[in-house]
Amino acid sequence: MKISELISDIRNRDLVLPEFQREYVWTKDQAKQLLVSLTKRYPVGGILLWKTQNPPELKNVSGHDSRLGSYQIILDGQQRLTTLYMLLTGDIPPYYREEDIQIDTRNLFFSLVDGDFQYYQPVRMRDDPTWVSVTSCIQDTGQIAFDVAKNVHSEQADQFVAAQLYTHNLQNLKDILNIDLPEQVIPPEATLDEAIDVFDRVNSLGTKLTQAELALTHVTGKWPLARRVIKAKLEQLSKTHFDFDLTFMTRSLTVVVTDHALYDHIHKPNQEQLKD
Repeated sequence: MKISELISDIRNRDLVLPEFQREYVWTKDQAKQLLVSLTKRYPVGGILLWKTQNPPELKNVSGHDSRLGSYQIILDGQQRLTTLYMLLTGDIPPYYREEDIQIDTRNLFFSLVDGDFQYYQPVRMRDDPTWVSVTSCIQDTGQIAFDVAKNVHSEQADQFVAAQLYTHNLQNLKDILNIDLPEQVIPPEATLDEAIDVFDRVNSLGTKLTQAELALTHVTGKWPLARRVIKAKLEQLSKTHFDFDLTFMTRSLTVVVTDHALYDHIHKPNQEQLKD
């Protein structure tokens, strides 16, 4: 599926994220390297979707709408898709809220001169119009290259040469919208447990989730609102200067529910035991 289509599907909530998925955790360097790889046309991996008419609890969605057909649940690739959505549109994807994004990777700039990517550096970029935000480049309607060339060069001949170079580099960046990301789909007849099992298998082969993240995945698979309840508790505790994180709370939940500290013990209790 083309990146432009994926962006559109996320915007229209045709691609959604389940509550059992971990939060957005990518660093700014990971976000930058993703665009570097795409502009060089390097492989960046595919995405795993689960099409189902009976979705689990979804992030930032209040109840399920009455749409006809299946939901497309993002099981693998959400870090890349979230990064691309934020960089290319300048917005937070609908399945997150602003406060959910701990590392904002949007302020990435692109050099019209040599195609370099760097996060905003005031001393280096403030007086250099050839550095343009990635979002502005993607949304450009054809004027940026010429406007910057006129700003940088006084001679018309130099402006023309510069505008050609800027246009070439801009188009190379904008063409990533047409790149296809390989797509694999879990069939609609799969159950929630089967989808989570595939999710675990895929993540064990790639960049591993931590044991705490996998444990919380199993918790939210049985108790869909667990993340929201735990995060609300974290916010409440932080107001009284107790600053914990999801890992600590997941460990605590494991110990209280199972009398064991190892995360795999939390895979078995049912929803009522977890809520209690």
